Amino acid sequence: MNAQTTTAIGTQELTNPANAITINGITLTAARAPRQNEVFTADALTFLSTLHREFGQRIAELEAGELQPQRNFVPSPLGQKERAQEAEASWKALVDTYLENSDCAFATPRRLTRSEDRIFSQGQPLSAGLVDFALHIQRCARRLVSQKRAPFISLLGLESEEELEIWQEMFTRAEELIGLPASTIRAITFSAAKDDGGGAILVEKRAR
Repeated sequence: MNAQTTTAIGTQELTNPANAITINGITLTAARAPRQNEVFTADALTFLSTLHREFGQRIAELEAGELQPQRNFVPSPLGQKERAQEAEASWKALVDTYLENSDCAFATPRRLTRSEDRIFSQGQPLSAGLVDFALHIQRCARRLVSQKRAPFISLLGLESEEELEIWQEMFTRAEELIGLPASTIRAITFSAAKDDGGGAILVEKRAR
């Protein structure tokens, strides 16, 4: 996706430009949180940038009406200082979540059709689901495989057929980029359908 491309997410003015840092094509606009450099490494941002470049346009076209900037915190009615503090706390909580899950085989990314308004590429916010997926796989997958464990991605069961297709293709591409054996990344989706009793379903990747 180039700078001239217009998508449903849209080009937005970067928030907190004074705090913005750009590494390998990815711009982080939130106030820096403790230990965030352990999550947003140069390699992780390169991996994230590649997936965004290859899948971002298709994600933006999934459900144009559903793509809205992720609301990362509830604005404070008390003033600009308090809102800044809440935004900082929200970003720190996200970074802490990535750090705490660094040895976890399971991750539950946000929807692909939600945008993460603190992480940009060429002026456009990235898909929140893509960010969660990319950071988890880049940080954890090799270690899990070395421990004879598989990385599992838990989907919410709300995905359209096209969205599931993108997930499957992202799994395959992520495996290629990191050098994982084919079909290493597994998906679990949750169903509330009465005819199957609900619960978790292991989804097998279809051959490309």
